[in-house]
Amino acid sequence: MLKEALQDFAAAFAFFFCIFFINSILLLVQRILLRNIDFFTMLEMVALSMPQFLIYTFPFASLASSSMVLGDLGSSNELLALRSSGIALSHVHRPLIWMSIVLSAVTFFFADAVLPWSSVIYEERLSVLMQEMPTFEIEPNSVNTVGNIVLSNGDTEGGTIHDIILLSSDDGESRTVTSPSGTLSLIDSWNYIYSLSLEDPDILITDDSDPGSYGLARAESAVFFLDFSEQIPSLTSTAPVNLSSRDLIKGIQDRAQGEADDRARWHERGEDAFLMLSDALKSGSRAAITEASKNAEDELLRRGDAPPRNFYSQYYKAELTKKFVLSAACFCLTLVTLPLSMLRVKHGKLTGFAISLLIAVAYWYMLFAVQLGIFSISSSPYWLIALPDLAVLAAALLLGLRFRKAR
Repeated sequence: MLKEALQDFAAAFAFFFCIFFINSILLLVQRILLRNIDFFTMLEMVALSMPQFLIYTFPFASLASSSMVLGDLGSSNELLALRSSGIALSHVHRPLIWMSIVLSAVTFFFADAVLPWSSVIYEERLSVLMQEMPTFEIEPNSVNTVGNIVLSNGDTEGGTIHDIILLSSDDGESRTVTSPSGTLSLIDSWNYIYSLSLEDPDILITDDSDPGSYGLARAESAVFFLDFSEQIPSLTSTAPVNLSSRDLIKGIQDRAQGEADDRARWHERGEDAFLMLSDALKSGSRAAITEASKNAEDELLRRGDAPPRNFYSQYYKAELTKKFVLSAACFCLTLVTLPLSMLRVKHGKLTGFAISLLIAVAYWYMLFAVQLGIFSISSSPYWLIALPDLAVLAAALLLGLRFRKAR
């Protein structure tokens, strides 16, 4: 059983690995514009990015391997023969359960140790690569957006750019610059600063607070300095999803006092509105009561119906819970496949794999849905993030009881 399960796990792991590789890594590489680096550096960056989707690959491969093994044994009547010989199905299930427990531990190790480690190295390497890139990539007839700068251009010849439209905004002012041609060159590779030399530019400056006012200037030439250094941290910053459980717990603790203070102020505003109305009622003045009612209503509207939520606190709590949820998913998803041992299906491995795909898609959408919902609730998101695993466990229990009664 264990040998068969490991063989099927290897095949399923390769399948899901390729799916996540194509949909995650290649798109990521294209998005961060690493197409000009050498082949071995590209392999290094891809390898450092792999732990991000391996934590999903292990649970789904565990699910598929269990389904394929049990489907194959059921289609060949081997399970029926074992039961007829007096061998309990628990002996058949035991290797699959132990394998899922081991895979749960491996998944948690990748999520809590390998992923944070690889993310730090990846960010450091990416920062160096961005600073070493010799030019800012401008394609012909394209629009490039970096930070608050939008650059539209026509044809390009080396470092020369034609039909330039440059849009930028800063401190309440918007600038629109047009030029028939210009030259872009890197002047500070460490701070990622470029100079854009323009010929015959027209410069329009408008005030965002006063649309009716503007300034218009023309010149024979002009030089603009484009500072993209602030974009390096934004592309390489460590998100909570890449932190270890220890760092996430520390982040939650650091934000706990601020969250408690926000909730205390929320309750105080409600009490102030109640006291305001209570004092007016005691005065007996109709005008005072009307004014107090209006003020209290405005205060309650500004206060809101639900206690305030700290965005990062919710985010950190959700990511901490997700590490354990994805690790436990290896075990939970294996359990839901055990009722297959009660069925005799045609094309055992193929049918088992098809069933595992349906379960994997359902689990993925549940996990995606609960992650979107963490900011719409006022309570901690621990139980919400754990909902996919709880749903799978409930389905496994119900199916097991139904097939046991049918038997």
